[in-house]
Amino acid sequence: MEIKEYINIKPFSSLKVGGQFRYFSVISKIEDLKEAINFAKEKNVKIFVLGGGSNIVFSDGIIDVLALKIEMKGFAVVLESDGYTDIKVGAGEIWDEVVSRTVDMGLSGIESLSAIPGTVGASPVQNIGAYGSEIKDTVTEVEVYEITTGKIFNIENKDCRFGYRDSVFKNEARGRYIIANVIYRLTKSNPSIPKYPDVLKYFEEREIYGPTLSQIREAIIFIRRNKLPNPNEIPNVGSFFKNPIVQNGVADNIKRDFPNAKFFALDDGFTKVPAGWLIENAGLKGKVFGNVSVYDKNALVLVNSGEATSEDVVNARNEIVKVVKEKFGITLEQEPEIV
Repeated sequence: MEIKEYINIKPFSSLKVGGQFRYFSVISKIEDLKEAINFAKEKNVKIFVLGGGSNIVFSDGIIDVLALKIEMKGFAVVLESDGYTDIKVGAGEIWDEVVSRTVDMGLSGIESLSAIPGTVGASPVQNIGAYGSEIKDTVTEVEVYEITTGKIFNIENKDCRFGYRDSVFKNEARGRYIIANVIYRLTKSNPSIPKYPDVLKYFEEREIYGPTLSQIREAIIFIRRNKLPNPNEIPNVGSFFKNPIVQNGVADNIKRDFPNAKFFALDDGFTKVPAGWLIENAGLKGKVFGNVSVYDKNALVLVNSGEATSEDVVNARNEIVKVVKEKFGITLEQEPEIV
């Protein structure tokens, strides 16, 4: 294991912003973690776990941490029954490659999460989700390395405290664990078409009424590519804001002025309002804020349209939050973490 100093962050950021990591190391096996953590203690710096860098806005200047680029691999069937298969996957595996592999195996459960950038280790942290599916629906256990003790153990789904783009790993357990492996339970049952307008339209136009897993994956990839810019071509972190959940009365007030708006009714008197809709109808779609702009094909996405700094990103975020709040009375929350 090699520890480097003053490493440029931009290559590890899908938004292509940030300064330098004070220290940096690639972790390819769990045994390297003890050495890395001891080094961080000696230098009195914090550990920062780096996956695909696709949901993070890195600060400018020097970030005084030991950044660990997790590249621990592995993919194994650990349990099989007539109805389902459990797979154990290394935290450093590329998420979409895992989705592709499980689809090829005829296993359903994560096909709707196709084309989401990042690594497996980030999936339970963020409780990634799309088109009605969330990772909490398939995770059975998360294998972790506890930083203070060096112990390795599994955390069950119920103890992960999954929420909307949230988990225990972002809150109470933040900085306590490093995820080594994730165990998913996938079904052998026939897949269902995600009940989302874009997906339903895709299959109706093609007159496909009982799609295979591969066809559902192809549909999701097609739709995402038409809605979200490729970060390799246009730097971005995907959806920048969470879809706010508001009381029905708030949503009803908006619908008086926008009767054709498509919101999503939830239980207990709440409604999920698409953040992209709010931004677009606040007149901000395509809006340029210096080196950061609102993507002209999807108002939910902020893109680095120049040599943006993290300060530029934060300023753009603040202005968008302000305008949406003034127009609709709803305060948007960002989805990516700012480090």
